[in-house]
Amino acid sequence: MFQKNRHRMDLLDDHIYAGVNFYATCQEIVREWQFMGEDTLEFEATKKELAEERETFNAEKKGLLWRVSDAEDKLVKQKQFNANKQKEWETACERTNREMQTARDQIVKLRGEKTKMSDEHEQECALYQKRENKYI
Repeated sequence: MFQKNRHRMDLLDDHIYAGVNFYATCQEIVREWQFMGEDTLEFEATKKELAEERETFNAEKKGLLWRVSDAEDKLVKQKQFNANKQKEWETACERTNREMQTARDQIVKLRGEKTKMSDEHEQECALYQKRENKYI
């Protein structure tokens, strides 16, 4: 009923406007799809770059973990080596101290014997001198 009351040219104009609007809307949708496609390609490229970066990071991280693990192993071995050297050093010090103490004990013993012998010698010399003096 609405169309019957309107002029034919107005109807044709409305039809053209509707077609133009439909075409413009279709073009806008196509442009949005193109942008979506470009965005999707950009997203995929970024995603690929991120995956590569993650892969290199994980490889570096594994390398660092291996280096840390190797360093920890070396540290444990070095600590064990140092502990063994410390024990050897302590044993050597104990042995040296025992030998030095034995040597000191022998020196003290020999000094005592020397003193005793020199006292005996002095007594014998004094006794000899007395005998000499008696005969002279």
